[in-house]
Amino acid sequence: MLRYPILLLDYDGTLAETRPAILRSLEEAFEDIGRTPPPRSYLQERLGKGDALQGFYQSIVDEGASTEEAQRYVAAYRERYTQADEEETYLYDGAHEVLQILQGRGYKMVAVSNKHGPTLRHSLDRFQLEPFFEAAIGAEEGLPRKPEKEVFTQRLAHLLPGWKAEQFLMVGDTTADINFAQTLGMDVCWASYGHGVEEVCKALKPNYQLDSLWELPTLLSDTES
Repeated sequence: MLRYPILLLDYDGTLAETRPAILRSLEEAFEDIGRTPPPRSYLQERLGKGDALQGFYQSIVDEGASTEEAQRYVAAYRERYTQADEEETYLYDGAHEVLQILQGRGYKMVAVSNKHGPTLRHSLDRFQLEPFFEAAIGAEEGLPRKPEKEVFTQRLAHLLPGWKAEQFLMVGDTTADINFAQTLGMDVCWASYGHGVEEVCKALKPNYQLDSLWELPTLLSDTES
């Protein structure tokens, strides 16, 4: 019997190494709207928090930024990201094989990401990951996003009716993933190889830790009864 029949899998920093493309696009978007980008080390640290892009921008501009300016930044980022993603993003070792193993064991999987919804779906399609997932839930205008519990109650639960939160396992790399799961009473597996800040994520005491995506099938085997 499967302890966690449904797996919620983050994308950035869990299935794919997107950090080089994201950091490059963040920097280029600052330049596109006439601002000097912060140091890359600072952007990388902030990336580990899984913030929404518009809020991320407004929070790191010293004198603050208007909503209009933040929206221009978001648009510039998305325009830049398409090319950066094509050139620099790659799947973590074992992504296809691990998902195939889990699907073969009967796990249902849903991609749950704070990546822009259309970009998430394009990425899954580009890397031929779409067939492994029941659904792909990304960031959409006006809809809740991790760590808000409404991602589950409003956007996910109706796709898989009859299942309770404790039957799901969230697998992700940032505090957004951990906090999302813990708010719902859902177990969470932290992907330590991803974008999260180690000391911050560990302090939240996730139920499990992955140091490689390859470890996930074994970890799940140990939970099965």
